[in-house]
Amino acid sequence: MRFPIHNTFRLWVLLSLLLCTMQSCVVQRIDHTPYAQTDYYHHTLQELEKQPPVASKNDSLQVGWAKVNITPPVGSPLAGYGKRKGLRYSAVHDSVWVRTFAFDNGQTEVIFVALDMLIAPMTVAAALEKEYAALGLSPGQVYLSATHTHSSFGGWGQKLVGKLMAGRYSKQLVQQTTAHIVQCIQLARQNKQPSQIGYSKAYAPHLVRNRLTGSLTGRDTTIRFFKIEQDSCKTAVLATFAAHPTILPSMDAVLSRDYPGELVDQLEKSVDFAAFAAGAVGSQAVMAPHGDTYESTAAVGQELAAAILEKLPAVELTQTARLGYARHSLLLPKPQWRLHTNYRFAPFLFNRLFGKYPAYINSMQLGEAVLLGVPADYSGELLPLLEQRDLPVVVTGFNGGYIGYITPDQHYQMKKYETRSMNFYGPHSGSYLTDILSRIIQQYKLQQP
Repeated sequence: MRFPIHNTFRLWVLLSLLLCTMQSCVVQRIDHTPYAQTDYYHHTLQELEKQPPVASKNDSLQVGWAKVNITPPVGSPLAGYGKRKGLRYSAVHDSVWVRTFAFDNGQTEVIFVALDMLIAPMTVAAALEKEYAALGLSPGQVYLSATHTHSSFGGWGQKLVGKLMAGRYSKQLVQQTTAHIVQCIQLARQNKQPSQIGYSKAYAPHLVRNRLTGSLTGRDTTIRFFKIEQDSCKTAVLATFAAHPTILPSMDAVLSRDYPGELVDQLEKSVDFAAFAAGAVGSQAVMAPHGDTYESTAAVGQELAAAILEKLPAVELTQTARLGYARHSLLLPKPQWRLHTNYRFAPFLFNRLFGKYPAYINSMQLGEAVLLGVPADYSGELLPLLEQRDLPVVVTGFNGGYIGYITPDQHYQMKKYETRSMNFYGPHSGSYLTDILSRIIQQYKLQQP
């Protein structure tokens, strides 16, 4: 059947208009509005004013710790690389754990949770929200973190991208992981004893490179750690480092903690308990001395442990500790997932593929230091903007939400994975989040005696 000429022309015009309309719906120009001029920024500032940190100082510090094995059965999916497409692991090189600290000074209690996982998953975080009341805790008192190993288990992502990164969703896996975290919190609280705490740093510049720029100055080479000593003489270490735990081959169907596992195991040969949380890993790659092998994970973990243990005896401890916490709502612009240098996919398409989850920043004060938990791969290049001479700052990622890679604004036009594929919220994400983190730090400083 053939259309008369005038009908064919009319159909062509209608189809052209439809395609143009669809394009304007699916593809839009990048929004370069300075963040300080936006509603989401001003609303976030208002939320900060409504939710100042809860903090107190007392000389009766008690600390407890515990760990619970969270290793799922062989055959569960791995998380960390989209090209795995839900690859299931066939062997366990080393089991994965949840490790928890409970800090209590008689007036304020805070819980630190470290998961041997890619992130603290959004589905697990949402399930935990329903458990806190029964524990007598508010969500702000629980600080979630992850080691960010790319060889731990998945099964927790519900949308398409989540399934690509973490395999087929399993409600049972989410429920089991949630139950293990709750159990670990309970055990840590039961194990509280009078304690002292101290904070220190070590350095490992030979283990980090900037994979985004190659710059030697754009690296975070600092190992930040806390030493906790109970009156019973038991000692624990909580450490962070900013190099990505991506040593092991992406298509190796084996469950592993990567180098953070070796670090913790090495520390526990000298102390009673240790835990690790990934720091500002955005753009920070690990230097693997023996390639993508278990020899490299062992070497990196052992060198980091040795650097900490060398400094450990000199750490000054105090039982008069200031404890504080808050959870700060982080309002975001519309997603700006880029298609091209000047164009983005429409927000509805991003939300359809990635999901739409609440974003927030956790903060916790342990003694003299303030920890900031962000829902992102926050770049180590941004840390100098947060560091305080009189108030040490520790940034950890993957706190139960995820908003992509957060890198300095000047790198936005770079055609790299971190700045193109994984920048979800536009050209000012780095300066916006860093501004908010700086304001949270100032809130804690204003509460100092």
